Amino acid sequence: MRTVPMQRITIDTTSHPAELLNTLESKVALLRRHFPPSVSSLFAIPRAGADGALQWWSELGGQPLPYHSLDAVAQQALLARYAQRQQAIVQLADELQARNKADEANSLRTLVGAPALDNLYSLNQEPVVIRWGLAPPAPLITPVAATVTPPAATLTSPPSRRWLLRIPFLLLLLPLLLILLWLLWTWRGGVWIVFKPAPMGNYSCTAGAPVPDFAVVLDTSGSMNLNINTSSEDEAWMAQVGGALPDNNPRKARVLTEPTRLTVAKQAFAAMIGQLHPDIDTRLITFQGCEGTVDQGVFRRDARQQLLAGVRQLSADRGTPLAASLAKAASLVDGRLKDALVVMFVDGEDGCGQNACEVSARIAREQPRLRVNVVNISESKLSNCIAENTGGRVYAAREVGEVQKMLREAMEEVATTPTCAGAQVTGK
Repeated sequence: MRTVPMQRITIDTTSHPAELLNTLESKVALLRRHFPPSVSSLFAIPRAGADGALQWWSELGGQPLPYHSLDAVAQQALLARYAQRQQAIVQLADELQARNKADEANSLRTLVGAPALDNLYSLNQEPVVIRWGLAPPAPLITPVAATVTPPAATLTSPPSRRWLLRIPFLLLLLPLLLILLWLLWTWRGGVWIVFKPAPMGNYSCTAGAPVPDFAVVLDTSGSMNLNINTSSEDEAWMAQVGGALPDNNPRKARVLTEPTRLTVAKQAFAAMIGQLHPDIDTRLITFQGCEGTVDQGVFRRDARQQLLAGVRQLSADRGTPLAASLAKAASLVDGRLKDALVVMFVDGEDGCGQNACEVSARIAREQPRLRVNVVNISESKLSNCIAENTGGRVYAAREVGEVQKMLREAMEEVATTPTCAGAQVTGK
């Protein structure tokens, strides 16, 4: 098994019972089972040193930077990432609760809350919390001195100025209050949004518009190895019979001939990236069978060739975690305070026992500014509810040229030269 490199963030002078440390480590292990390191590393790992002192470790690389050492922009970005990670944990807790795993759900909910800023660090711009899950130290008890009653004053005392001493304390509480309000907004999809948010527009059509988040879910399940023109009958035959036959079987050879769905997807993806607005970063999500999904990362404009090179190396195998990939993509974009677009390039329904329609309905409630457009290259229509629930669009395509055209239209909101209704492209 691969050994994950660790680095120590800090050492405390205090010690704690081994039972408590084991409990904290079990919570981190629970996060690791369900999340990539970007989320599971939100909480540093507690370890007892040889002298009993408590040490805090992390799998993330980079120099640990205390929150208070960052500039205002970096602090805001770090808190935003913290809120996103917290939202992912809340969603997982809700899902575990729905699966009758109340103990695990309750364990995760103990991790939800605003961070103590003195214990918040940035490692490669990722938030990491130390000293979490520990009881606060008991306050020191100061002996009460005997009270001496002064003689009655003959002069009138000046007005008390004790309220001035409270000002620094109130100023200290203000950032914590703002963080709490941020988290409340984030966790429940903007519970204070009274009016329905305006539909997402095209970024290039509106001068001064905030840059939206953009993510692509690219289907890399085994059925993407089928020819682009494979019928539903041939696909069912391959799943039931053809997979066990030799590759020289005439029908199997025809179904697996080029161009495959994956080949067409790669070509269409490259064409889409070529039309992407230069301000827009791209996050890519792929499949890893029913075991989970793979967050390939965020690629800025100067890394698009690296993104395309990585996509060319992708292969297709195993099941279709459609619902899980949708939930993953939603957890990594905003969709509350600003617009977000997810484009899903898929060839059918969820094959891992989850309900993508229910997931998309929940996303629509919690992230009202997130739109999901679906490009479906199969004959199945069971994934169409994803777009319908989130105010997105569905594109069905089977021919090579048609697939490229549909994928281009699916990313219209973030294109360099979109069709602007009644407006001119700003040329940002």
